[in-house]
Amino acid sequence: MEHAHVSRPQQLTRPILIGAFAGWNDAASAATWAIKFLINQWDAEPFAEIDPDIFYDFTEIRPTAHISGGVVRRLSWPGNRFYVYHAARGDAESETRDVVLFLGEEPHLRWKTFAREMTELCHQLGVDEITLLGAFSAEAPHTAPVHVTGASSRAATLRRMDLLGVERASYSGPTGILTAVQDIARRDGIATTSLWAATPHYVAAAPNLPVAEALLRRVDQIYDFDLNLRDLARAARRFTSRVSSLVAADPEVTAYVHTLEQRLSDTKPGAKETDATDAGESGAGGRFAPDLSGVHNIPRVGELPSPEEAIFDVETFLRRRREQHGAGDAE
Repeated sequence: MEHAHVSRPQQLTRPILIGAFAGWNDAASAATWAIKFLINQWDAEPFAEIDPDIFYDFTEIRPTAHISGGVVRRLSWPGNRFYVYHAARGDAESETRDVVLFLGEEPHLRWKTFAREMTELCHQLGVDEITLLGAFSAEAPHTAPVHVTGASSRAATLRRMDLLGVERASYSGPTGILTAVQDIARRDGIATTSLWAATPHYVAAAPNLPVAEALLRRVDQIYDFDLNLRDLARAARRFTSRVSSLVAADPEVTAYVHTLEQRLSDTKPGAKETDATDAGESGAGGRFAPDLSGVHNIPRVGELPSPEEAIFDVETFLRRRREQHGAGDAE
């Protein structure tokens, strides 16, 4: 590995990697926030990173500086970091599975090289499956259950998703770094899985807590991690309730949401894919039309925002929208 650097060597048991990239693959920061949630809940520790130098155009995604008292205290570059969670050892060794968590920024350059760095590190760690989370901006109502689709190169995982009601992804078109990583990982003999959630495009708040919760719940169901999602579920309900109250204050937005709800009720579930070898392409199912513009609220690695901060972002967005359309503030 030329660009991946391990600061703390690890001895892991049956590890799986779960990760997300900020950027085009991360509408409303839902996927990266889900990984931050896991890092916090499991108190996962960083142990490796990929040097950003050759992978980014720093005029497009600039490093950030912290200056205090006339002194540059810190310069932070785009991060691609690996964290480790050592699972509690069960009575049977087969019950134990360590987790490598990855949190990164979609690179601008040399995707193949970047993906090979990831897969080479996975081989070194003994990772036999890479699961990547994504979120896409879609014409989906915030009042509906979050629609999650999945893809996997592993037939057993596809069957598990079928049992859980996770629709198999079907998509052709522009793609992101997730698919590049999946493609090279498969070629290198590592199983790959991806889960994608539809994010209402008219709710620009980041993170979108209901979408992040939906991704985490599916991860928990597929891999039996026994996550504690109770507090997040309550925060997600408050988030949705606040969005509904803000939408109700704008007749134009209310009518649009009702149109989306009617469109959803008129849509019948499409046929599922059956060929596991062709199911590795990331993307949306047929239920919602994706917004492939890639214009999302891109987060930075840092502290988890509170539910109140996320809800405030929704309020700010819709207030600005009303002002732009001359409707005034109806609250």
